[in-house]
Amino acid sequence: MSDNEEIHSHDGFDALDHQLVYVYAPANAPDDTSTRPAKRRKVAKVEALVSGNAPVHTLKFETLLNGLESPECVALRQETFERAWAKTEAQIQSILDEANEDTLGEVTAFVDGTKKLGSFAARVPTGFIVTGPNISSHSLLFKQLSTRLKTEINGPTVVLRSNDASNLKAVLKQLIRDVTNQRPGDGDEKGLYSDQDGRKLLNYDLEILHGYVKAHGSLAVVIAFQDSEAFDSDLISELINLFSSWMDRIPFVLLFGIATSLDLFHERLSRSASRLLDGVQFDVEQSSCLLERIFQSAVAGSEAPLRLGSVLVSSLMERQHDHIQSVQSFIAALKYAYMCHFYGNPFSWLCDDTLTGRNLPNLLRPHHLEVIKTLPSFQMMVDVLIKREQLTRAKTLLKDDKALIQEIEKSQESRKRSITQLLRAMFLLSTSSPEPVDKIELYVTAFQGALAESDFVKRVLDSIKRMDPDDLLTFVKALSNCIENGSAEMNLVGWGDEEDELLGAIIGIYSKVSALEMDSAKTGNPIRSSYAIHSKGVRTTVIAQRVQLSYENSTLTEQDKEFTALVDCLTGRLQECFSQPGNPQELFLNEVWLYDWTVPHKSIFTPRPREAIELALHTPYRYLSCDCCESVEGLSSTHPATAILYQMYLETGSLINIFDLWSAFFEMLGGGEEQKCDERVALVMFYRGLADLKSLGMVKQSKKKADHLAKVAWKGL
Repeated sequence: MSDNEEIHSHDGFDALDHQLVYVYAPANAPDDTSTRPAKRRKVAKVEALVSGNAPVHTLKFETLLNGLESPECVALRQETFERAWAKTEAQIQSILDEANEDTLGEVTAFVDGTKKLGSFAARVPTGFIVTGPNISSHSLLFKQLSTRLKTEINGPTVVLRSNDASNLKAVLKQLIRDVTNQRPGDGDEKGLYSDQDGRKLLNYDLEILHGYVKAHGSLAVVIAFQDSEAFDSDLISELINLFSSWMDRIPFVLLFGIATSLDLFHERLSRSASRLLDGVQFDVEQSSCLLERIFQSAVAGSEAPLRLGSVLVSSLMERQHDHIQSVQSFIAALKYAYMCHFYGNPFSWLCDDTLTGRNLPNLLRPHHLEVIKTLPSFQMMVDVLIKREQLTRAKTLLKDDKALIQEIEKSQESRKRSITQLLRAMFLLSTSSPEPVDKIELYVTAFQGALAESDFVKRVLDSIKRMDPDDLLTFVKALSNCIENGSAEMNLVGWGDEEDELLGAIIGIYSKVSALEMDSAKTGNPIRSSYAIHSKGVRTTVIAQRVQLSYENSTLTEQDKEFTALVDCLTGRLQECFSQPGNPQELFLNEVWLYDWTVPHKSIFTPRPREAIELALHTPYRYLSCDCCESVEGLSSTHPATAILYQMYLETGSLINIFDLWSAFFEMLGGGEEQKCDERVALVMFYRGLADLKSLGMVKQSKKKADHLAKVAWKGL
């Protein structure tokens, strides 16, 4: 072929047609590409922040009540939220730190005991930490474990995760890197990567780790596999065999976090690897117990700044049991409840107990009082006054602002008193029950106002009626101790001084039952109550039951009748104690300290991404705070390209002609006869929008027609 023919053969050839990567340069972009981009400006910004010259932007709450809320109340709301959540978070963190304390102590003692073996260990010392299904809490446990071992054990501690373990070489690199970086200031660590003869060692050679152990005199090298069941079983077997071969030079100690059971984990290992392990099992406190402890302190505790309503708690627990078992998710939901309450409730600052010394009339403005009069709790209080024929009092609260402010001050004190009575009743009920009580369910029942008629109370009273004198004495003694000492779990102090009448009655019952038991021991006749006799046998017919009851009542001695009267007295006192607290939802201004709104939690913690994406594409102006997007539904040239294509996509059938779609898109952008938009720029926007729709799973290439797209998803389906 001649040169002339070769030149003509390349006519129409464009190198861009065969180029794999394109660089898009907009037509209106500046030509100067030699200027240094934002990195220099970022460094300058960081220096300004370090020097303290940069302005500090603090997050502020929005003004509520249509802008009528005073800046002082807005700041007070934010201050109350920050103080309340800091207090609650400190309580939660204290419980989390104490939760794994027993396990941390046992594992530390186990690792410390392996130092005596030294290089004479025939097998690799291994600890199997059974953590349970709460995978999200593993990171906290192993973080605490790593911190404890690094401070108390002479040797490095490395925590490995499954995403670090693509193969054996990657695990060894990660292991050696983490070990050698734990003491960066002790000597020259670069010398560890060289052998005695001067040759350079590979970065995954355990000889480097051997040199580190010799240089620092390490007595144990702890390797913890956080999510061991996510590792490849063959990889773990290879690691065990490798570590075992180095046990005479490196004192390895292995820790495995197990979510299922030790038997299932053992089945995944090879027999040769299992024979090389000398294992000890450690059990961690389950997430359900830990969750209940956090709930008792942060939600049901006497010092909780905010109370959660029964509907919200039921929703959170249902989600916790049915979908996830994570303590961290419950803590996040609790914090979100605090955020929603204090951010959106203009009266949430009244939760602050330190407001008693402040001047409420200066904080409560007329618009506050007008809104308070529209609250359901205020309307309920007025209805109660009308039913009691206290019409003058009701009119005064409606017309006199000073009287309403005084009622608000009284509600602060009555709220504390009512909640304290309710928490005391819950505590007595949980400690008096013959069976273990679900304390979260008890909280839900109590804050529904149904505690007095609940099954919890019935079970306690029925068990008391069936007790013999010895059991009743033990029960009464435990009950009096609860009243005198309170509950550390719920931060309840003893209330024996306040309830001296109840405590005196219980002590009197104890002394009388003790005297009856002493008399019974002298005479040799056992004491029994009429309830215990009636529960021993049941006849099949009504007449037979009546005959049996009349006979048993006739056989009761005077001591039995006296003991039955004491049992009735005790059950009556407890019934009165459990019935004394009212319904928290009926207290005046319960909206201030009781949060029971489930809609925000459902939208945030049960997300619907497809619905949100469809809404954003259909009405982008709701999400984009820009002046260019018009607040109109339907097609608009100012909307983003993806939103425009989505609007056209909704109007098409199951097959979409790409050329027709492009023509309509270009026409919408203003690319008609006037040519307001450059065709190349519009084409890039078109391809980018199609790529977005394809990544969202809305369209795909049609197999029937090459120039068509197939519609995959329909709106709302």
